Amino acid sequence: MRSVRFPALCGLLMLVLAAFAGAGPRAALAQSLELPPAAFKALPEGTRMVWENMDNGKRVEGVVGRTNGLIVSWIWEGRSFASFAHICMDCVAAGIPPDGGVLGQLFPLQKGKAVNFTRRWAGEAWRDRIEVLGGERVTVPAGTFDTYVLLRRSELLGKDWRAEQRTWYAPGLGWVVKFEGYNNKGAGERWQALEFD
Repeated sequence: MRSVRFPALCGLLMLVLAAFAGAGPRAALAQSLELPPAAFKALPEGTRMVWENMDNGKRVEGVVGRTNGLIVSWIWEGRSFASFAHICMDCVAAGIPPDGGVLGQLFPLQKGKAVNFTRRWAGEAWRDRIEVLGGERVTVPAGTFDTYVLLRRSELLGKDWRAEQRTWYAPGLGWVVKFEGYNNKGAGERWQALEFD
């Protein structure tokens, strides 16, 4: 099997977002750039991914699963996950269809696009906004990538819980290469791609 050093694993990104994401520190900006509008793309099924937690050094492997429209799946530490276009894992659990519904309006990605939506998940109601902040060239151990940075803000309605997540999606690769999420309770994580083959 040919081995290429790249990043991958939006899947974990969605897992992290579901657990937390919010009012935390922003990673240092990489080089800003203008990118052309980008259609959705996903890594091929069976692609192996290696990720690293940037705070504690933990490494995790995953495998890309099937793509159905804008819904992608992967296996992470022996568990299966699915997300909307590498951006919102808990959106799939809330019943987002393969075309993404209102979320599908984010594609093709381009700076300034945004969607607002409310979802029900785990017996709770959530208000979300996903916005395309712009393009950045970022370097992670897997390589240097031209990415779109997406910001997701979530709020649990009727409760004091807010979260924020940033995702660096590389349209040329078809996967996320870095993500971070924080919430207003002090929980958060940062991950970067080490490689995939």
